[in-house]
Amino acid sequence: MLSRSICRLGLRTQLVTAQPRLQQVHMQSACQQFQQHTTAATVQSTTAASQHSTADPHLNFDDYQSIFQMRSTGELLRMYAVLKACSITPLVKHAESLVRTSRSILGDTITFGVMRHTFLKQFCAGECEAHLWPTINMLRANGIKAIIDYAAEDDVAAAKPAKGVDAAGQPSPAATGTDGSGTSNSAGVAAASSGPQLTTHSIDAAAGDLPHTIAVSRTYSYENEQTCDKHVDIFLKAIDTVAKLPGHGFAAIKVTALGNPQLLERMSTALLEIRSLFREADTDGDGFVDKEEFEALYKQLFPAARPDQVARAFATLDLEGQGKIDIISWSHRIHLADMPAMVERMRRQGANTRLSSELTAAALIEEEVQLAKALLNRVGKLAKAASSSGVKLMIDAEHTYFQPAIDHTTHVLSLTHNRSEPVIFNTYQAYLKGSRQRLAEDMERARREGYVFAAKLVRGAYVQLERARAVKLGYESPIWETIQQTHDNYNNCLDAIMDEVVVAKAQVMVASHNQTSIERAVAGMVARNIPPTGSGVYFGQLLGMSDNLTFTLGQHGYQAFKYVPYGPIELVMPYLIRRAHENSSIMGAGVSSQMVMLRKELWRRLRHPFAGADNLPQALRPAGADGSQPTDASATQQQGHA
Repeated sequence: MLSRSICRLGLRTQLVTAQPRLQQVHMQSACQQFQQHTTAATVQSTTAASQHSTADPHLNFDDYQSIFQMRSTGELLRMYAVLKACSITPLVKHAESLVRTSRSILGDTITFGVMRHTFLKQFCAGECEAHLWPTINMLRANGIKAIIDYAAEDDVAAAKPAKGVDAAGQPSPAATGTDGSGTSNSAGVAAASSGPQLTTHSIDAAAGDLPHTIAVSRTYSYENEQTCDKHVDIFLKAIDTVAKLPGHGFAAIKVTALGNPQLLERMSTALLEIRSLFREADTDGDGFVDKEEFEALYKQLFPAARPDQVARAFATLDLEGQGKIDIISWSHRIHLADMPAMVERMRRQGANTRLSSELTAAALIEEEVQLAKALLNRVGKLAKAASSSGVKLMIDAEHTYFQPAIDHTTHVLSLTHNRSEPVIFNTYQAYLKGSRQRLAEDMERARREGYVFAAKLVRGAYVQLERARAVKLGYESPIWETIQQTHDNYNNCLDAIMDEVVVAKAQVMVASHNQTSIERAVAGMVARNIPPTGSGVYFGQLLGMSDNLTFTLGQHGYQAFKYVPYGPIELVMPYLIRRAHENSSIMGAGVSSQMVMLRKELWRRLRHPFAGADNLPQALRPAGADGSQPTDASATQQQGHA
C-alpha cells in the first residue's frame, strides 16, 4: 500500500515540485482556511504597524547611557576594538588564514590567549558551563534572559569529503536545495543519483540578519553514532543550565549534531520525493488529489494493484472522507518508514516508469530507516528533558538540503510537546523565497493537528553558499535577489505570525539585529493589544551584537533574550569567525549604530570620569560578577527587573 498507519515513523516532509506551476497552486487548499481567517486581521494590523515607529514611547534604542550602564570602561574599550576590527574588510576576509598562520608561527597558547580576551569575550560567554554565570547574571539584571547554545564546531576543511563531494566541499546533487517552502529547485535530480552520494557538510544557521553576509561553512564532525550520543549529553547539560534560571528560557540545538549529515541529506531527498508524488497526482493543478487522480498515480507505481487495494489506499489518506486529499493530509500520512516496502512491492510488480525509478533512487533503505529512528530518539530525548524542565527548545535552521529533514523532526516533536504550551520552536529563514508559503502551511497544519505553533523568525546567514551551490548544480537560487525583498518577506512573515499569536496563541522569537524589524514588531504588538510579557512574543539577538536593541527591550519589560554560546576556544573558532563576518556585513555601509553609541559613552566617561559603571553602587552592579551562581534572594531581586 502507498501509505501505512501514522504510528510508524511519523516523519514530516517538505513539499516538492519539479515545475514552477505547483508553487502557484499547491498551497491553495492547504492554506485557504488560514488565509480567510487572518486576512482581515493582517490588513488591519499591518496598517496600524506602519503608522508607528515603535508605538511605545518608552523605548529609546539610542539611549547609550542606559544600555552600557553596567559595563566597565575596560569592557567598552574591548567591545569597541573588536567591533572596529570587524569593520576592516581585508582582516575579516582573511581571518581563517590569519588564525592558521598565527597558530603555526606563534603557537596555540599565544593565539588562543589573544582570542580569549577579545573575540571570545565579545561573542561567547566562556569555554565551559561554569563560565556562563557572570554573563547570565549581567543579562538578568537588565531584564534579559539567555538562550544557551553549545557552539563548538569542527572545520569543514578537516573533514574527509564524502563520495559525491568535491575538494572544495561542494555538496553532491543528490539532494537539491529548496526555496524554503520545501519545493525542490531542480527537476529529476534525485533520479539522476545512483544512491546516497551525499555531502557530510552541514551549516550552523545562526540568527543572522543580512542576506549578503559572507558565509563560513561549518559542520559538526561526524565520526559515528557514539559521537552523536555524546552531543546529546552536551545539549542535556545546556538544558539543565537553562532550567536553573528564574523563569527558565530557551536552549538551542542543531539536528546535524545528532545524526550523520549524510543521513540528513538522504532523508531530505526522500522526503522531497514523497511529496513530489502529490504534484504528479494533482494533474489538474487544483491543489487536491481526487480518487481518479490517485488511481492513475497508483497504477504507475503498482501496475498489478486491484481496484479494492487502490480504494483502501485512498481511504487511508482521506481520513476525513471528503473524496479528495490536500498536501497536508498527504504529507502527514505517507512516511519514510514505508519506503523500503514500497520499493520492494514496485519491484515485485515489475513497475518500470519514470516515477517508479525516481522513487526507488530516492527511497531510504532499511538501515537508513533505523538510523533515522535513532536520530529522532536523540532529539526526542532532548525534547522530553526540555519539556519536563520548563525549557523551550529552539531547533536551528541549516542549509536548504538539510532543512526538510530538520523540519520533519520539529513537526514530530511538536505533535507531542506543543499540545498546550509550546516547547519546540522551528526556525524560518526569510531570505528564502518560499519561506512565507511554508510558514502558512505549517500554521495551518498546527491548527488541524491540535498543537500550538511556535517559530523563530530570522533572515538567514548563508546567501553566498546557497547561491554558489545553485549555480554549480544548475537550479534557481532559493534566495531572494535583493535585500529589500528579504526585508519585505520578513515583515510579511512577522505580520502573519503576530496574527497567529492573537488567533491561536502561537509564540514567536523575533530574532533580528535590524532595528526597523524590532520597531515593527513592537508596533504590531501595540496594534494587536499584545502585552510585552506573557504574550508569547520574544526578541532575540546574538551575544555581543545589537546591545541597544536587547538591553532597551529588556529594561522596559519586553521578553528579550541573548543567544549565549560557549565552548572550548579551539572548537568555537569557526563560530567567532562567522560573527566577525556578520559584523563586517552589518557595518559595511559605514560605522554601525552600536559603534557610534560606544564612542559617545566612552567620551561621556572621559568627560565625567566618576560617573562610569566602574563607580556604580554595589546594588546596581550585576549579581554574581565573581562567577558564582546567585543566591535565591538575589535571583528574586533580579527577576523583578524582567
